[in-house]
Amino acid sequence: MGRFKSKQPPTAPPSPQATQPNGCPFGSGGSNDPFMQGSQPPADWPTTFNGPVIGIDRDGVINEWKNVIKRYEDVKFINGSLEAIKQLRLKGHRVVLFSDQPNISRGLLTDQDVNNLQQFYMQNFGAAGIMSIDGFYYNQSDNIQDPYAKPNIGMLNRAIQEMNVDFKKGYYVGDTIEDIKMAQKAGAKPILVRTGKGEKTEKEHLKGISSKYNDVQVFDNLLEFVSSL
Repeated sequence: MGRFKSKQPPTAPPSPQATQPNGCPFGSGGSNDPFMQGSQPPADWPTTFNGPVIGIDRDGVINEWKNVIKRYEDVKFINGSLEAIKQLRLKGHRVVLFSDQPNISRGLLTDQDVNNLQQFYMQNFGAAGIMSIDGFYYNQSDNIQDPYAKPNIGMLNRAIQEMNVDFKKGYYVGDTIEDIKMAQKAGAKPILVRTGKGEKTEKEHLKGISSKYNDVQVFDNLLEFVSSL
C-alpha cells in the first residue's frame, strides 16, 4: 500500500520510496507547488478544514475507469469531478483519495508510475482551483488476504492513524461493491455514484430485496453528491 500525501498540489518529483517491513512502499509528495508560489489562495479558501472527512475512490469517480492507467493521456476526468472536490474543500471538508492499483502486483505498473501520475492529478487539481487535499492512498494488489486491498480497511486505517480523520463521522464515495463494503466495515456513510462501474454495481447489488445495502445513498456522479451536502 502506498501513500502520497500533500498539503498543496505539488509538481515536484515524488520523494524516494521507503519500504515498510510488510513490503508496502509509501512515498510523500512535496508542497512546493509553482501554481501556489508567489500567489495567495483565493479569499474564500478556508484556512482550516474541520468538516467531516470525505474518502473518494479515484478511478471511476474522479476519472473514467480504465483497466490500466499509466500515462497522462489515460486520465479522462469525469465531468464535474474536479469542481466537486473544489466545492468540498470550500465547504471545509477533509478530502482523502484512495485507489486500488493491483496492476502493480501484476507487473503492469510500478509505484513510480502511480506517483508520477499523482503529480499529474495534482497539477490538474491546482489548475481547477483546488488549493489542497489531505492525501492519496493506494494498494498494490487485489488479494483478499492483503489487509490494504478493498474491501479490507487497511488504507482507511492508515489515513485514520496518519491524518487523525474519523470515517465514522464521514463518507466514502465509490463505484464498486468493494467500495461499499469497505465503507460499511469502517463505519463510514457509503455513497455509490453511477459513473465508472457504478451503474453495474447498482443493478447487480442494490436492486434486490436484500437489506444489506439499505444504508447506501446513490447519486449520478460526485458533483451531485457534493451538492447534496
